[in-house]
Amino acid sequence: MANDDTLNELFPAKDIVFDCGVCGKSLVINALGAGLAITCPDCGAEQQVPLAEDTEVAQPAVEPSAATVVADEQEVEHELPEISDVLANAHEQINALTLENDELQFRRRFLEKRYALASQGLQALKREMITLRKAMDRTEAILKTMEDPSAGDTQPMA
Repeated sequence: MANDDTLNELFPAKDIVFDCGVCGKSLVINALGAGLAITCPDCGAEQQVPLAEDTEVAQPAVEPSAATVVADEQEVEHELPEISDVLANAHEQINALTLENDELQFRRRFLEKRYALASQGLQALKREMITLRKAMDRTEAILKTMEDPSAGDTQPMA
């Protein structure tokens, strides 16, 4: 890595300069990225951005007191009735959807039966149509022989 003074001149104090722990590539990131995990562009290794040298980690000013804990518990208790209302509403919706599902299942069975009956009726109609066509073909053949007698039938008798 280059001299720290040279790097500090090239990159303002608001940047963090550090080396990749795997390949040694020199990396630069804005100080706002301190603590983030980034990927090295050379080797692809995940690196955690170190804190800037002059950055201090803030400590909480006061440990949570018993009063704060009690207040938090009261907020949770206050939220519980809302949760129970939501749960009751969810049960009502489940019951309504279950009823609707039952009605739809009944309607489906009804329609499936109607479909089966309609299919049977169509099959019967198809059979009847075939029978009618055959009868029409026979009738047409009879009419044709009556209109156009064969030449052998019309010869004079001796």
